Amino acid sequence: MTKTRFLPLLGTLLICNGAMLEARAADDTAQKEQELSQAIQRQILTLNVNQVDKYLIDFNFSSFHGMYAYRELLLWAQAAPQQQRNELMAMTRAGLEAVVRDSGMGLPLDGWKGEGQPVGLLFSRGLPRYAAQLDFAQPATLNWNPASFERQTAPESVGQSLAAKSLYVLADTSDEGKKLREILLASALQEFQTLLPLLELGGDKGASHMPALLKLENDKWSVVNASSQLYGQMSLIHGFARLYALLALSAQENETIRGKRVAEWRKEVRRTLEKVYHTTIKLHLDTKAGSFVSSHERPKGASDRLGAEDAGYALEVLADLAAVLQKDDPLRVDALKQLTAQADYVVARLDGKTLAPKTFLVKNNQTFAGMLLRLDDQLAIVNGLLAAEQATGREPYGKTALAVFNAARQNPALWSAPAGIFRSAAGQTVTAYDGRLFGLTLATWRRLEKSLPPGEARQHGERLIEAVLKQGGLQQAEGPATGEPKQPEAFIRDELPQLVSSIVALKKEERAEKIAATVKTLSDQDGDGVPGCRFGGGRFGAAPVLIIQTSIKTPFDPPPDTATPPAPATPSRSTP
Repeated sequence: MTKTRFLPLLGTLLICNGAMLEARAADDTAQKEQELSQAIQRQILTLNVNQVDKYLIDFNFSSFHGMYAYRELLLWAQAAPQQQRNELMAMTRAGLEAVVRDSGMGLPLDGWKGEGQPVGLLFSRGLPRYAAQLDFAQPATLNWNPASFERQTAPESVGQSLAAKSLYVLADTSDEGKKLREILLASALQEFQTLLPLLELGGDKGASHMPALLKLENDKWSVVNASSQLYGQMSLIHGFARLYALLALSAQENETIRGKRVAEWRKEVRRTLEKVYHTTIKLHLDTKAGSFVSSHERPKGASDRLGAEDAGYALEVLADLAAVLQKDDPLRVDALKQLTAQADYVVARLDGKTLAPKTFLVKNNQTFAGMLLRLDDQLAIVNGLLAAEQATGREPYGKTALAVFNAARQNPALWSAPAGIFRSAAGQTVTAYDGRLFGLTLATWRRLEKSLPPGEARQHGERLIEAVLKQGGLQQAEGPATGEPKQPEAFIRDELPQLVSSIVALKKEERAEKIAATVKTLSDQDGDGVPGCRFGGGRFGAAPVLIIQTSIKTPFDPPPDTATPPAPATPSRSTP
C-alpha cells in the first residue's frame, strides 16, 4: 500500500525535476544565445575593414588628390563599355555628393534651398568620418565630423575641384545625376566667386596669382605661403578652362544661375582665366631658356628649376586649354605657342635619354636624374608630350613620349608583373598610391589606347582601378548608390537571431569561422572589396570618397633578371 502510493509521487518528482532541468537548459541556451548575439553585435558595429584588411597610409580626403582622381575617372568612364561606365559614374557620383553636398568641409553654399547644405569652396583636407547615425534618406545625418577639417586652401585644390565639378556636369546625363549636376554647378560658381579676391593676395597690382597656401580664421583669409607655384597656377587654369567649356554650351546661354545669366558668368570666368594665364606666363616663364620654372617668390623672383611633374602637367593644361577654345581665339593661339615651346624644350633635354629626369636645370639646360627613379616623373612627361602631340600634330612629341613610357614599362624595377601595375618608385615591393598618382597612371593608359594592341590599355586601366581603388582601399567605403544598401542595425534586427540559433548548435571551433565569414559578407555586400560606409571607419562610418593614399603589394616574381619584358607601345597615326 505504501509502496503503491510512493511510485506516483516519485514519478511526479521526476517529471518536475525533468521540467526544471529542461527549463534550466532552455535558460542556459537563451543566455548563451544572448551572450553570443551581443558578441556578434560588437564585432559588427566596431569592425573597420580598412584597418583590418587594407594598408591605408592616409585616411583623410584631400580636395587636390580626390578631385584629380575623380576628373580622370570621369574621362576614363566616357570611353568605357556601358556597364563599367555606369559603375564608375555611380562611384564618382557618390564621392562627389559626399564631399560637396554632405561633408560641410568648406564654405556653405549661400541661398541653397535643396537637401543638405552643399559647400562652395572646399577646404584642402578633412577626415571623412560621419558625426551621427546614418540615414541615407536624410542628408542632414551625413555631415562629416567638423573637428577634423583643416581650414586651409591652395590653388591646386581649387583648380582640381573646379575641373572635376565642371566635367561631371557635362559627363553625367543620367536621371540619377540630374540633382547632383545642379548642386555641383552652383558649387563651382560659388567656388569661383570666392576665389576672385584670393587672387589679389599673391602679387603686385594687376598681376593675379593665388598664393601657395591660405588659411581661414575668423572669417578672414590670410596668407601662409605667398609664393607662386607653377603646378598650382596651372591647376587654376585647368579648372577655369573646364568651367568655361561648360558655360560655353549654347543651350545654357540665357539661363540664370545664382542670380546671374550664364553669359555673364562665362565672361567673368574668361576674364579671370586670361588674367591668371598671363600672370603665370609673366612669373614662371624664363624667356631666355624657353621654359617654365616651378616657383616664383617675392622678392627673390623666379627659380632656376623645373620639376618633371610640373613640366608634364603644364603641357597637359596648355593642350586642354587650347582644346576648349575656338580655333581663331587669341588665347588659344598663345597657349599653342607656349605649348610648342615647352614641348620642344622637354624633347631637346631628353635627347639621347630613355628615362625622364626628376628636374630640368633651366639656367644651364642640364637635367638632374634624382636619387630614386620615380613613376610620377616618368608618367607626367609621357602624358604631357602625348597631350602636346594631340594638340599640335607634331609627331616627335609622341615618339619621345613612347620612348619614355617603354623604358619605364620594360624596366622590371618599375613594373610589377605579378601585381599588373607600376611601382611608385624603382624597387618598391610595397607601393604607395595617392589620388594624383592613381589619376596620372589612369590618364597614361587612356592616352596610350591607340598605341598599344587593341584592348590592352583599357585592360591595364581596369586592373589599376581594381588593385588600387577597390582591393587597395583608396575608395574607402561605399553607400547605397554603389551596392551597399543594408545597414548593420537592419541585419541585427532581422537576421541575427536566426544566425545565432544556427551558430549555437555548432562546435566551438566552428563558431568563430562562421561568425567571421558572416560579418565579412555583411561588410562588403556586393563583394567588390570595398566595404560599406558603416564598415569603413569611425563610430558612425566613413563617407564613400577617395582618400589620400594607400599601399599595394608590388612583388618581384619572377625575379627581375628572368622576367619577360612587355611589348613596347608603338606610334599611331592618331594619338589620343
